[in-house]
Amino acid sequence: MKKVALLLVVAIAVMMFASCTTPAGKSGGNKKYAIVTNDAIGDRGFVDMAYEGIKKANEDFGIEFKVFECHADPSMYLDNLRAAASEYDVIFIVPGYFFDKELEEVKGKYPNKTYIYVDGLTAMENVKSAIFKQNEGAFLAGALAALLTQDTSVDKINAEKKVGFVGGADMPVIRDYQAGFEHGVRYTDSTVEVIARYVGDHYDPAKGKDTAYMTSQNGADVIFQAAGPTGLGILEAAKEHNFYAIGVDTDQGYLHPDYIVSSMLKRVDTAIYSIVESISKGDDIQDVYTFSVANDGIGLARNEYYDKIVPQAIKDKVDEIEQKIVKGEIKVDTYE
Repeated sequence: MKKVALLLVVAIAVMMFASCTTPAGKSGGNKKYAIVTNDAIGDRGFVDMAYEGIKKANEDFGIEFKVFECHADPSMYLDNLRAAASEYDVIFIVPGYFFDKELEEVKGKYPNKTYIYVDGLTAMENVKSAIFKQNEGAFLAGALAALLTQDTSVDKINAEKKVGFVGGADMPVIRDYQAGFEHGVRYTDSTVEVIARYVGDHYDPAKGKDTAYMTSQNGADVIFQAAGPTGLGILEAAKEHNFYAIGVDTDQGYLHPDYIVSSMLKRVDTAIYSIVESISKGDDIQDVYTFSVANDGIGLARNEYYDKIVPQAIKDKVDEIEQKIVKGEIKVDTYE
């Protein structure tokens, strides 16, 4: 009887274990993950967000991962992408549009790997996309800027009703930020003027600072930057020349408290974490993952600096506008 009972217990345990394992053909928990990035950890922006996402996935799901950093050196793109594909199962390319040529070559040599092109929609075969509706977040930044520039009771706000947009490299994704920002300004107050300029480079903070200074001298008292590392110079200009800046990608308020009123969040951390979570659960890998205001992939930083600077009436209006985007009542312009 003891043997029969023992066998019964073992049989039940085996059945319970089997019910908790990942179905055949959908194994995700044992995959190895890589991030290949054009820049490096410590950029205080896009790459840091990606790193935070993969770190949290490691903590929660016990995944193995490695970050391949290219330090803004295109000569490293091919070698790092090749090294990642040779050893890892799922490769996040961050951001994808810097690696088009190299990705075409590497995926041909390693066709059985999963490539996820972050921050853009690609038509490449055997490459998945993670896209962001940055135009929605930029719309919120535009609405905030337009509301602030009208309120001369707020420190640093002049009477000219002008706001600024400063982009880094002139590329479609940055034009999409501009389109959303300008739409947000128009939606809020069509009489507010937008001064838009491009630095022409994502890696020139000094030129970014000069461009932001010129924009402020033309009357802009709130400037939204979408310029990668160049944007760090734009944020410095806010402190040096006494205007408000809106950061981008990550919450950059801590860099210059009292001058960075908010940041438009592109939650690369959320994107990478949620994709790893889905794969680890054994879900089918999607061709396109979309992140927006509605699923917290895009947003506006509401930190202690925002709370301190922004009047409650403006906060309430921004919240109201955000809910209209979530509900689909506002369709935000895109760059096409």
